[in-house]
Amino acid sequence: MFRIICVSVLFVASSAFSQTSYPMADDQIRSEMSSSDRSSYGRSEFGITTGVAGFEIDNVSRQGYDIDIRALVSKVSRIRFEVNAGVVLYNSAATPSEFSAVNQGYFVQSNLYAGSQFSQPRFDLNFALAYVGSEALFYFSDGKVRPYVAAGIQAITWRIDQGFAATLAPSARGGIEVGVSRSFSGFAEARYMYGFPNLLNQYSTSLKYVTSVAFGVSFAPQL
Repeated sequence: MFRIICVSVLFVASSAFSQTSYPMADDQIRSEMSSSDRSSYGRSEFGITTGVAGFEIDNVSRQGYDIDIRALVSKVSRIRFEVNAGVVLYNSAATPSEFSAVNQGYFVQSNLYAGSQFSQPRFDLNFALAYVGSEALFYFSDGKVRPYVAAGIQAITWRIDQGFAATLAPSARGGIEVGVSRSFSGFAEARYMYGFPNLLNQYSTSLKYVTSVAFGVSFAPQL
């Protein structure tokens, strides 16, 4: 009789344990699904940045504005691979002529500009350099706020008197990305590119470095 009671108690306990184990498994599945959803929070496919840039070509340092567009190629866990392209523009002062003379036969017409017409210096936005390349990014976290670092290689070209020069430049950047929604995020970053010896026009100007501090947005369109 004692054996029968023990067997009955063990059977009831095992049945109760097996019934309570299923909801626990479901909760684990839900938690895993929610964590996977959080890991993909705000992860984007395209991005654009703009900011201030500094560069040195032929031992002359200048400052300008950087515009960069990038696209996601593939993603493995916290590592993602991107291709990007950008352009750096800079301001140069345009010195106006204060006096001009137009010769028409024996008649000379002088044109003195008013003092207030060119009282402020004008600036022209000029092309400095363009680049295209690829970088691998590593995210330190998968939450809403994601610090990251990146490294890659850029092909850079710039204009000189004899045409164009070009070189390769290893690049490194770091920043922080903040997810606003599942398909939109904003970020701030700093980048440094170091110029190798010229591959094109080796005996002309050379690129030393390019730096930039930029803000941007990234998004993933719902197709």
